Amino acid sequence: MVSDPNVYFAKTLEKGLTVLGLFDKDHSRRTLSEISRLAGINKTSTYRLVNTLVLLGYLSKNARSKALRLGPKALLFGHTIVQGYELLHMVKPLIDEVHRLCNVTIDSTLVDGQTLLALYRREASSTLFFRQPLASEDLHARATGKAVLSRMDQSDLETFLAKAPFKKITPNTIDQASVLLRQIEEDRNRGYSINNEEYLQGLICIGAPLMNFQTGKVAGAISFDLPTTEYTIESLISTYAGQVTKLANDISELVTMNES
Repeated sequence: MVSDPNVYFAKTLEKGLTVLGLFDKDHSRRTLSEISRLAGINKTSTYRLVNTLVLLGYLSKNARSKALRLGPKALLFGHTIVQGYELLHMVKPLIDEVHRLCNVTIDSTLVDGQTLLALYRREASSTLFFRQPLASEDLHARATGKAVLSRMDQSDLETFLAKAPFKKITPNTIDQASVLLRQIEEDRNRGYSINNEEYLQGLICIGAPLMNFQTGKVAGAISFDLPTTEYTIESLISTYAGQVTKLANDISELVTMNES
């Protein structure tokens, strides 16, 4: 008889991680009441969790305002996790080599549910600089996102299309499910996705999905990002379609090996 895994689920740990997850670049400071409300935890339990995290150094509390922010232990822990993430070390040399040969900016992401998680980005000097979000739900507006959608399970894709806010980021951003669906189908057939200044004006991208060959599931995506001052969509495709799909296939083999 197989034991119920929920029996061994540590709810206190879940709550503590939820509290830490409320802090990001856009929300570097939080109040106790804010944490309680956002985490859905009563104030007494929130106080205990926060106090413990402060004593351990994962949170810091301002003595006067009582505002909370991430502490030095959280920074150290974050660096330790990144350095210890095996897939990152496996992927980095492949991306660096293609970057060296092509002098192109390369983004790599993993997918968690319907959220893109930044894995590794190598920038070329000629490409427009923008701050890569650690987590993004704008799949409809990114080459990596559309590449993921093109290989997403049908039920998950339907859920995304039904719930996505289709935020208009640039004038070119696709904001209709029917239009996006037609493009996704085209991306699925040709093996790569295109972003025509839909996330950042002046930047066009070509992306390809990362697959777990063992499970057949999409695991993430990569993209080559180039400035419109040097490339058109046509020249982007003719120059890089084969290279981006080959790199995606090579990384997919590492993804499969890492998860097996």
